[in-house]
Amino acid sequence: MRYLVGLSLLTPLALAAAVVNPRDSRINGLTTDAAGFAEQSYNYVIVGGGTAGLALAARLTEMTNVTVGVIEAGVLRVGDPKVDTPAFIGQALFDTDYDWNFQTVPQTHVSQRNIAINRGKMLGGSAGLNFMIWQRGSQRDYDSWSELGIGNGWNWDGLLPYLLKTETVTPSPSDVLGYSGRVGTNNNFEGRSGPLPIQYNNFYSPMETPYSEALQALGVPFNPDPDGGNSTNLFNSAACVDPNTGNRSYSAVNYFLANQARSNLVVLQGAQVTKINLTPGSPVVATGVEFVVDGTTYNVSATTEVVLSAGTIQTPQLLELSGIGNPTILEQYDIPVVIANSDVGENYQDHTHVVSQFQLNDPTLPTTNLLSTNATFQAEQDALYLDDHTGIYTYTASDLSFHPMQQFFSPIELASSISQLQSEISAANLSEWQSKQAQIQLADLEAGTVGQMELLFFAGDIGTAAQSGTEFVDILNFGSRHFSRGSVHIGSSDPLAAPLIDPNYFQYTIDKEVVVRGTQIARNVTQTAPLASFVKAPTNPSTNVTSEADFEQFVLENVGTEWHPVGTASLGPQGAGGVVDDNLIVYGTSNLRVVDASVIPLQIAAHIQATVYAIAEKAADIIKSGN
Repeated sequence: MRYLVGLSLLTPLALAAAVVNPRDSRINGLTTDAAGFAEQSYNYVIVGGGTAGLALAARLTEMTNVTVGVIEAGVLRVGDPKVDTPAFIGQALFDTDYDWNFQTVPQTHVSQRNIAINRGKMLGGSAGLNFMIWQRGSQRDYDSWSELGIGNGWNWDGLLPYLLKTETVTPSPSDVLGYSGRVGTNNNFEGRSGPLPIQYNNFYSPMETPYSEALQALGVPFNPDPDGGNSTNLFNSAACVDPNTGNRSYSAVNYFLANQARSNLVVLQGAQVTKINLTPGSPVVATGVEFVVDGTTYNVSATTEVVLSAGTIQTPQLLELSGIGNPTILEQYDIPVVIANSDVGENYQDHTHVVSQFQLNDPTLPTTNLLSTNATFQAEQDALYLDDHTGIYTYTASDLSFHPMQQFFSPIELASSISQLQSEISAANLSEWQSKQAQIQLADLEAGTVGQMELLFFAGDIGTAAQSGTEFVDILNFGSRHFSRGSVHIGSSDPLAAPLIDPNYFQYTIDKEVVVRGTQIARNVTQTAPLASFVKAPTNPSTNVTSEADFEQFVLENVGTEWHPVGTASLGPQGAGGVVDDNLIVYGTSNLRVVDASVIPLQIAAHIQATVYAIAEKAADIIKSGN
């Protein structure tokens, strides 16, 4: 797809953003001055200027009596079409200017493949790289956390106020996806005054409603209020897109740039933290962090707290590099053990995805790929984007659905899958913590209360260069409540080396069965009226893929992450699964906190970014209450 250079719409705040370098006064705002940043001390040093880190920094600097310093390895990408323009999703993936571009170790149950793990490397983190889908899990997803022995409001009732606090939702148009009403109108479950503008699409391709109607013909009901505590079935999804600009809304713009003029907020970009400075004792005290810029090492002091917001991959890596983790691993790399906790880096959970591509009968149907092959269509859409901030450039996926297994597995198939799962769990020699998680998930699966599979329709092809005379659409399917558990650990004492990432995908057969069935359903829905009349043929997997064994082989060759890793510095009981307590303080320390997706103890059946923002909002109130 051709880049729409110059059409990404900058806000006045973004245009005013400047990188501050002089040292004649205390630095504030955005800076590249590593030495000047290090010369100042801060009450709070936040490691990672991503989704959670910048949200937390904005809330903490509402307290005028504290100073906050944020350290981010990436840089500000506001004004960059690869980030700002919704229709260009996927273009920044694998580009190391934007993406950490990690890889897993060979996956035992996925044909020994090394699978890409994309993570955002920029201000805003993965919220600047993701597909902008904005939704939350079901009530049951969050209430299961408290069943693991986690208190302090880490459940639906405790998180809902923070889910609302982060968003300003503009309701959907009426009469889309076959639903006559508007979505996003329930004020009990939609925020109206938060920093992040959230909208529903203003552009819907001609295939969106036929897809919705075909899926409903297969027995999937339409859910008009997915944010109200039940996010299963088919719904019109919101997105973090600002209706006033048509651009991505995310923490770099709406939490940082909106507040960068504060004298007590500094964000250092282009700097990678390599170690947390800890003073041994009972408890251990975090005094600051070490970071590197262009080969030079600096240290900066934190007088109150250090907060890790480096994400599910790099938060456990930094804990281990600093001496907090499994002694066996730390000693292997000659890292002195400061706090022994073998749960650091464990409990890795993720969603998986497979993309199915289909060729359309009519090559003139409007899709994101048509922007590159039809100059007239492109010109029309350029004008809409520039003048009204509408049209296909603002497009994100609308048709989302989450499915209990009961929707697509017969009672006999489901009973067989559960029986095999129970046998595999029994043979896995699980810890008490892992066993409790498995039993919660199994009960939810049997009750059909949360989605085990997700389907998503996209009007275009995310991974293929556009070709004149052909048009494609994608249907993505995801495993959304996998039983498999993996880990992230250091593989070296070199802080700049990537950690060893082992999601352990398809550890349990049922996880693979869900993804294989989802790939089959993607094919089925395109053969169901009224969508069938739009689709010429499946192209990937091809028409030669027909049997159960064929689809399984396709999945093993193509499955990847859905970019939602969680759990590696988990909330939970000390010594029994937990890395942080219910105030997010790392066990054994007095003032080292974790605020990011790594604290999520049990994966949710939802795209996770809204929940990560809510975690940051809740963490800010926890910190403020003790300040």
